[in-house]
Amino acid sequence: ILGHRRFLGLQARIPRGGGLYRPGDGGRCRDQRFMGGDVVAAGQSATITAMDTDASSPPRYQAACAVSGHLDTRTAGTEVAEQLDASIGDACDLAIVFASFHHCAALPEAVETIRETIHPRTLLAVTAESVLGGEEELEGVAGMSALALQLPGVTLSPWTSTPDDPIPLNRADEIAQRIDLRDDFRAAIMMGDPFTTPITRLLPAITNCGGQGRPVPVIGGMASGASQPGHNVLILDEKIIRAGAIGASIAGDIEIDFVVSQGCRPIGEPLVITKAKENVILELRGKPAMQMLQEITSELTEQERELLRRGVLVGNVIDEHKRHFGRGDFLVRNILGLDQERGGIVVGDLPRMGQTIQFHVRDAVTAAEDLQLLLDVQELKGRPFGGLLFSCNGRGERLFEESNHDISIINERLGSVPVAGFFAAGEIGPIGEQSFLHGHTAALALFRKPGGR
Repeated sequence: ILGHRRFLGLQARIPRGGGLYRPGDGGRCRDQRFMGGDVVAAGQSATITAMDTDASSPPRYQAACAVSGHLDTRTAGTEVAEQLDASIGDACDLAIVFASFHHCAALPEAVETIRETIHPRTLLAVTAESVLGGEEELEGVAGMSALALQLPGVTLSPWTSTPDDPIPLNRADEIAQRIDLRDDFRAAIMMGDPFTTPITRLLPAITNCGGQGRPVPVIGGMASGASQPGHNVLILDEKIIRAGAIGASIAGDIEIDFVVSQGCRPIGEPLVITKAKENVILELRGKPAMQMLQEITSELTEQERELLRRGVLVGNVIDEHKRHFGRGDFLVRNILGLDQERGGIVVGDLPRMGQTIQFHVRDAVTAAEDLQLLLDVQELKGRPFGGLLFSCNGRGERLFEESNHDISIINERLGSVPVAGFFAAGEIGPIGEQSFLHGHTAALALFRKPGGR
């Protein structure tokens, strides 16, 4: 039992998993996930969705998520479609479908079933290693999840960037036109194939296409359902895409907040790069980078040394103007190897001389604390009516050694908000005024009514 939910002074207990009773079901509980408003089960025969406190007004901002663990793709699509239809009907504006790699072959048919059932204005779909939704993270098994959103007063603009029709990386005005950048722009949702999307150039081009002082927030992730090009499936409305990226821009009367939890903690102290070439840090504070790393690790506690087994990472300072740096001030990148000949450290970025970095380690305790701290801020705002979660495929049970870790924390802190997403091969989300491609991260987008109501 999740507890009591209130609706106009009434109370009802909701079964775990969000089971709802519908007229004609004979009292059977469907595997239906929570909606954006509170729900009352009236004598096992009715479902009420509360969106606004004024019962006379029609539902406005609404979200519903659905999950199916069925191995057969068409059956999974039908189950997801029925769940969404039961809660949001054909009032859907935006639908986003996530499917594990088991569903690659027949995903277009499953998505078409969902389209024909809830008739979204815009639909995006992507294949992944694993998916999540509701209260579940379906790791290593067949899974399909979806989030459906009703967004009155919101403009949705779908777009693609494929090898046949790429976004022009050097022409900001054409990028802005492609993604429909307007005065009331809120965010872009983007998902791409990691083998065929030039994400390290495409993402900065999109983020900066609005010019100085107008960063474009992007949230999303890279498909993780295949180990070679051409095997991931991305769908945008009626288009089936196996290379490149798909996206949808959101503008208008809505608030979108972002939580990007990197789950790493700094070790040692901040260091300035004094020599670098390409993606190799050669010197830190005038000493060979490898030597500085060895000096720092030799001074760690026994517990911190234990964390080194998961590897060392490099955090690049985002805002060099700050006097002190703490958690959240770094963009964390992998160490790819060591350059023994030059005493350098090879990183998954392009370091520059004068840049401040700090070494980081990653552990489950820090990752959980980081997510909790970031959700503290979100609890001070109005309750969101829906969310998208893009999690690193190195999180989940691999990191926390327990199932449903991140999504359970989100539900506990924010009140069983409908959330769906997938485990990505790289997560996209804003930190400060820039959107980055991350690793080891949980990137969460939260949708709220205007004014946080």
